[in-house]
Amino acid sequence: MTLQRDLAWQQLELTYRSSVSHQFARYALALNYSALSPDVVHQAKRCVLDALGCAIGAYDAPGRTVCEATVNEIGGPQEATVFCSGLRTSALNAALVNSFLVRFLDYNDCGGGGHNSDALASILAVAEREKASGRDFLTALVVSYELGARFQESVTTSALKENSMHERGWTTDVRAGLNQPPALGKLMGLTEEQIANAIGVCVSHTLPMGILDSNRDENVMAKNLRFGWAAHDAILACMLAKNGFTGPIRIVESDVGIRKVIAQGEMDLERLMDFSGWRMLDVRFKAMPANATTHAHVFSTLGIVKEQNLKPEDIAAVRIRASVHESCHTTTPAKKYPRNAESADHSAFYANALAIKERAFGPESINPEKFTDPVVLDLIEKITVVGDPSLGRFQGASEIVTKDGRCFHKRIDVAHGRAEGSLTDKELEEKFTEMASKHMRGEHIRRILDACWNVDKIEDVCKLTKLMIFPRFNP
Repeated sequence: MTLQRDLAWQQLELTYRSSVSHQFARYALALNYSALSPDVVHQAKRCVLDALGCAIGAYDAPGRTVCEATVNEIGGPQEATVFCSGLRTSALNAALVNSFLVRFLDYNDCGGGGHNSDALASILAVAEREKASGRDFLTALVVSYELGARFQESVTTSALKENSMHERGWTTDVRAGLNQPPALGKLMGLTEEQIANAIGVCVSHTLPMGILDSNRDENVMAKNLRFGWAAHDAILACMLAKNGFTGPIRIVESDVGIRKVIAQGEMDLERLMDFSGWRMLDVRFKAMPANATTHAHVFSTLGIVKEQNLKPEDIAAVRIRASVHESCHTTTPAKKYPRNAESADHSAFYANALAIKERAFGPESINPEKFTDPVVLDLIEKITVVGDPSLGRFQGASEIVTKDGRCFHKRIDVAHGRAEGSLTDKELEEKFTEMASKHMRGEHIRRILDACWNVDKIEDVCKLTKLMIFPRFNP
């Protein structure tokens, strides 16, 4: 009987050791800063710079004050820094507030399986808690992007529609339970076994639902925490696992795991565990704070308006052609007349109307007073949006008819920021400066930029997080 028991236990251990959770843990623990190519390091710095800029730009968000007041009420050890205000709180609390800030404007990068710059908040909070170096922080950030991208690839095989996870009621932010524990666990000194258990704990309890970014429903504040909440839970899962708490190791491949329940059997495990290459290099940075599939037709509208010097009073009709996904996602009644920022940056009607009036669509475009602007509302009534099956997900076109009978057309197949190479370093700095200049002087901004470009030379990331405090809160 003892022999049979030992064989059974050995077989169980072999099964666990070959699981996705263990292989993700091994990948994270084996990846060192010295293994990162110069291009990957530079791209990681770009991600840091862009995410921190987005966080600063979100300071006036209504949800920020709610999040910050709540974590202040909760309290906790002063382990990490809340961006902008400088509130010192627990890494769990800081991760929650800061992830909200990074995500709010919908201006953050596209890569790592989604908007993976959301991961910066939890990773930086834990790095600060652990007094980690800039190199360790960057390496953990790369881990999250690399593993997150592989999850996305595994559920977007040729057998699946690109948006299948969302259509089935879940968002791909489910990946936070898979890619955050390895990244965070590496910083926290967890073993392979502990990280694997943390993955099981986190994924089995944190599954962001599709209603957080629904086609038919109004977007709300909770949308900005769909990754951040899971990342917050990942910190807790790592803390539990480090102290011996266990979770379902086979959370992916079990007959009641992600592959079967969430992906309904359609998940390519070979792609999930193909650790070759660098997915970081595929990250793209947004040139407009709006849903990524909206950019092409809004840039088309902007191009026509500027080239022809059109004013709102000149417009008779605007006809937008977009991908089928875009036409379903950003044109429903719940989003046609947005009442909040979360719906405004996902409204094809509002984005085009405001672009015509202001000849721009930037961080200030989602201010609440603009939702009831009579000029904007009048323009919305003149806009129609049609889903065109011939257009790719990120393609779009605009046709503007003037009251004097002129007709102008423009189509964009690759919107600025989507092209190979994405935004330049200079453009990222300009984007950062645009958002930060409202709260900081030029010298302070320059210090943050320098810290981001040289983060791998920082011995303690606290030097970076201190720079993220507005001067009025840090006299």
